[in-house]
Amino acid sequence: MKSSVPNLEIIRDEAAFLALGPHWERLHQASAVQTPFRTWDWSRLWWKHYRDRCQLRIGMLRDAQGTPIAIAPFILGREESASRQHLRYLSLLGGIGEVVSEGLDFFVPAGQEATLIPAFAPLLKQTRSEWDLVDLPMLQEDSPSIPHLKKLIGITGQADERSEPQEDFILALPSTWDELLASLSGNRRSDYRSKWKKLVARHAGRGLVVGQDLPVDAAFDDLVRLHRMRFSEDESSFLAPKAQAFHRELAALWHPQGKLMITLLEADGRPASARYGLIFGGRYWDYQSGYDSQYGALSLGNLNVGWTAQCAMDRGLTEYDHLAGDLPYKRVWSTRSRRLLHLESFNSRSPRSLVFRIARKAKRLVASRAEIKAATQLITPA
Repeated sequence: MKSSVPNLEIIRDEAAFLALGPHWERLHQASAVQTPFRTWDWSRLWWKHYRDRCQLRIGMLRDAQGTPIAIAPFILGREESASRQHLRYLSLLGGIGEVVSEGLDFFVPAGQEATLIPAFAPLLKQTRSEWDLVDLPMLQEDSPSIPHLKKLIGITGQADERSEPQEDFILALPSTWDELLASLSGNRRSDYRSKWKKLVARHAGRGLVVGQDLPVDAAFDDLVRLHRMRFSEDESSFLAPKAQAFHRELAALWHPQGKLMITLLEADGRPASARYGLIFGGRYWDYQSGYDSQYGALSLGNLNVGWTAQCAMDRGLTEYDHLAGDLPYKRVWSTRSRRLLHLESFNSRSPRSLVFRIARKAKRLVASRAEIKAATQLITPA
């Protein structure tokens, strides 16, 4: 006897979305991929801050008894980049805007991806006139959903990777700081100890933890101030007003629950380095940082990675996830890595999609010819 086909519902209004809370969390916990960026708190707050720029198109599958068994958290929205601002996206909730969300995915019980993900095909077909491309950012490469998501978004166009995968470096945390320090090379271990001693001796340096040494709101102010010393608003989405409002609200909600940590290094009586991260699934997720450049010789950013790792181990956490970005310090403080994929599929019936793809192809062709010409001039004798 064949199993019944799940009933698909497309949620478009906020009230129906907010009623999903218990099912969202239950299905997240049953999924193969679990990250703080897919929790109900994160998702609800993201929608609160971005509902003026997006529309809900959340797919929900129900079984014969009416119980939700899978969720495709789709939204309609636009990017603000110059080249793509006219394209209408069918993306994942949390996938656009200044608040970066990693490890996104469908909410499907582990082991049921092959059966349930294809059942969302009617959603793509029914909403096809509303979007120019399907955009699935920040997918963990080892997610069992990947092959089924590629097939799903391929039904209305050709699924492909938008860009090169991003590297996500992860550090396995031992039980003690001495063990972690011993895992570094001799030169790096010596350099770390030397700079820490200089910080303490010359600048009365010490490590601080939010909630113990200063309140959350003050620590967040220091984080923003120090981050701004490294980046301009054009360079960092974290400095955007929406992003700051989102994270301030998240910090106020999650810190009392032990789900968020801000660590700082003090120098000359004032915070000079800060790291902001999330605590989820026995892991510390290192989200953002900043430091005072006047102490550049001490490598405060690197020192604070060590201090944050110590604080994470004190809480019994077993991994330190640096999140996306291939930076030298992440490689030093890591024991493994994984890749994050960005899949997309252009709507083959969309005029906007066609125009964009033609323009992109022409631009790439011009750039390729310019590179060939430059290379030819280099090897041609004068």
